Amino acid sequence: MDDSAAPPYAWEPGYQTVFMASGTAALSAAVAIARSRKPHIDQPEILMPAYGCPDLVAAVIAQGGTPVLVDLEPGLPWMDRDQFRQQVNANTVAAVGVGFLGISERLSALSLICHDNDLLLIEDSAQCFPPVCATQPFADCAVLSFGRGKPINLMGGGALLVKSDLAGQPLDVVGACPSSRMDTGVLWRLQRMIFNLLMMRVPFYILEKIPFLNIGETHFKPLDSVSRLDLPRPLLGAGIRAFCRRSSTQELYSQQLAFAETMRWSLLGRRAGGEGMPILRYGLLAPTEGVRNRVARALNRRGIGASTFYHRSLPHIEGLESVFAGVECPHADDFAARLVTLPCHEDVTSADVALIAQIIRDQGSDHPVA
Repeated sequence: MDDSAAPPYAWEPGYQTVFMASGTAALSAAVAIARSRKPHIDQPEILMPAYGCPDLVAAVIAQGGTPVLVDLEPGLPWMDRDQFRQQVNANTVAAVGVGFLGISERLSALSLICHDNDLLLIEDSAQCFPPVCATQPFADCAVLSFGRGKPINLMGGGALLVKSDLAGQPLDVVGACPSSRMDTGVLWRLQRMIFNLLMMRVPFYILEKIPFLNIGETHFKPLDSVSRLDLPRPLLGAGIRAFCRRSSTQELYSQQLAFAETMRWSLLGRRAGGEGMPILRYGLLAPTEGVRNRVARALNRRGIGASTFYHRSLPHIEGLESVFAGVECPHADDFAARLVTLPCHEDVTSADVALIAQIIRDQGSDHPVA
């Protein structure tokens, strides 16, 4: 298939696309670009949210950078802007604005702070598609992930989007990374088929026990290498088209679960995605951790596939305790303790959502129905 015949992506020509071995590698390459802009800084710091995937930290450390955490806004997956501004110092070279389950970070506000302090703003859109930069070019770089469970699932790979007016030395930095070719043979097709089938109806507690899926695991794993990937543009184009054709369950969830707000639940999923676009999962915040745990267990017993995602904030992730020793992030801790997410795949039916609603009615308060 001729890559040159593939149409441009929505973010082009404003951003140049470089395919990487993973979303983590793409983020690490963006950090390398940030470092190259300020080579005189020996200990560069990169700002990031205190709740998120530990791969964010791995990407920074792989480039010799220091991750600096910013606590969240209360009850929201956004970095606290006042604390963000206070964390900027002479060693800060970049900030990572992370989209969460289709909820984009407030990049317009962050871009003003970054511009005033000559920081590279990186949009991490691993859990959001399309990226904000496709329509609003606030970020200098953006990161996409095509791994398992991501909006565009190619069973691996990622992309680094570099603003076209940054072309030159930044792309030279990425070009120095070794390259490998994406294998889309029989084994790749088989793994992708199995993953997609399992994610539809198999109960979550069974999925957690399947070794190669690594479902439910949240621990720090260092990034050993940063490499580019020879990924066919038409393959990604096909993945994007398939994603855009998926039906969205977001509105159905928001309608059927609206009553939960009177029980002190927060419907995070209402903030997610563009109009009519599907999202990765639908997020909710329970009133307490105990209520969250009880509802998650009840949902999974009925085969719904609820997930508490990363389980805890970054300072408390296995393997990162020493990296963030003494760092306190109470809002991120609270967010992690109360979060539960619901599946949004094509196999979710109105009957499933009705069952979820009934379980939350019965189990989702401090005084559950017996």
